[in-house]
Amino acid sequence: MRTGLWLCALLGMMSCLTLCGCRETKDAAMEVQVVVGLQRTPCFGQCPVYELSVLNTGEATLKVGRFCDQAFGRSLAQGLHRAQVDVGMWLMVADLASDMGFDTLQSRYDDPMVMDLPANIITIDGHTVYNRYGGPDLNDLYTRIERLAGAADWQADASSAR
Repeated sequence: MRTGLWLCALLGMMSCLTLCGCRETKDAAMEVQVVVGLQRTPCFGQCPVYELSVLNTGEATLKVGRFCDQAFGRSLAQGLHRAQVDVGMWLMVADLASDMGFDTLQSRYDDPMVMDLPANIITIDGHTVYNRYGGPDLNDLYTRIERLAGAADWQADASSAR
């Protein structure tokens, strides 16, 4: 009888430990975050104006403003566009940025006394850099991002079309 009680207690503890240790929920799943984001603001001339965001889920959004044809190598109507993209390609951009020391850059490069300059606001793996005046030359990174964005299969969001 005593052995039977010990055996039941032991089996009960083992099942409890197994159930508690193996239980996973969707909450432990990957957190959705921006892998690469780039926003270009207007100037008094013909600067491209857009806002791009690529999530680690492969979901991408692009809010197209003025003068974007040259930036993306194609014409996109102004308004919001959505695409499903290959996250691996965008992670290569993040790797390039890391190799360039992007995560060591200051968060803001600006001089409010200087007028008529567009800002480039870039986010990679949670680090955002506002680059308008006196900042590092990130043009190669911007170009890589724009080429990838230009190759995506963007679908215009009907509710935002102009």
